[in-house]
Amino acid sequence: MHLHHLLTGSYTNTSLFLLAFDTLAQTLTINSTIPGFGLHQYVTSNAAKDRIYATTMSEPPRLFSWSVEKNFQFMHLETTNITSSSCYISGDGKYTYSAGGPSGQIHALDNDGGIGQLTDELYFIPEEDIPSVDKTRAAVLWGGHSFDVNKNSKGFIPHLGMNSIFMYDVADNGTARLQSINLSPTAGDGPRNSYPSKDGSLLYVITEHTQWLDVYEICETYLKHVQRASAIPDAVRNQYTFRSNTVQPSRNGKYLFTSTRSWNNTEMNGYVAAFALDRRGYLKSTKAVTFYEAPVTLGSAGGLRVAPWEDQTNADERGLTDYMYLSDTSEGWMFILGWTPAKKKLELVASLLYPNAAPYEATWLD
Repeated sequence: MHLHHLLTGSYTNTSLFLLAFDTLAQTLTINSTIPGFGLHQYVTSNAAKDRIYATTMSEPPRLFSWSVEKNFQFMHLETTNITSSSCYISGDGKYTYSAGGPSGQIHALDNDGGIGQLTDELYFIPEEDIPSVDKTRAAVLWGGHSFDVNKNSKGFIPHLGMNSIFMYDVADNGTARLQSINLSPTAGDGPRNSYPSKDGSLLYVITEHTQWLDVYEICETYLKHVQRASAIPDAVRNQYTFRSNTVQPSRNGKYLFTSTRSWNNTEMNGYVAAFALDRRGYLKSTKAVTFYEAPVTLGSAGGLRVAPWEDQTNADERGLTDYMYLSDTSEGWMFILGWTPAKKKLELVASLLYPNAAPYEATWLD
């Protein structure tokens, strides 16, 4: 199969957009639009790719879920009210995990796969202060940002304002117990996104404000910082202001990719970096294998997710092995990049300029 689909949220439009990427023709097109319920800043899917979960930047704070029917027809399942606007959302087939600003949530999934009952609410400030603090989308810029749970039921919430990563033990009943608050190595880092290694031993974290990729060993009740690498070229560090976004693995787990957007700098573009991993998941080197400079600043986006599938265009380990999207809000582009490890090369494969919208984050469906 050479035609693949991804569903994107938008920074400026309440609709969701279904895109079609043709790996042979190397084209990216809009297949259809799906009515949404806000400015959806993050969308994700379950393992079967037949359920969609989304956060929104619109008020009031809510989460949304859809089913994916035959021929990519989407049916809205649930609208779930939450305490504060969440930035990202993840799931494991039993629960969804979301966090934003002063709080995070764990919700059980209903029988139809929609977001159901709240099983636990986590507060990053004293609970009695929750009614009086900012709980809008602005709070995610200085609060909790994402919520990932690894194979050993350890949960991780990077908190930009507290410059820390909250670590939890998540029980089978969907409740979480705080185990530690782990400070980022330097002041002002602003941990934004995390990605647990497949074996559950390591946690990769990208710092939004200082553009570092950090590697932590996951101990029983705390994180141990062991490696740090720059997500931007040394030549531009301290010369311009950037905001890093994402850390994602390649399909074979041998590389990590990070995305960074330029911030209020029209003279400097965003970057994607590639890092090589050893067999244990540690960085082979704290120097990036290569950097890709985007054609634009990437605005407030810089979202990046690696496509999980293999087809005839990325099945040869000596050739291009991974596709990934890279989103932009400065002009409204969605880019598809290709990774060729044999040549240590990241390159632009396809692009799409949205009409009257700007893409934010997306999820690959097939």
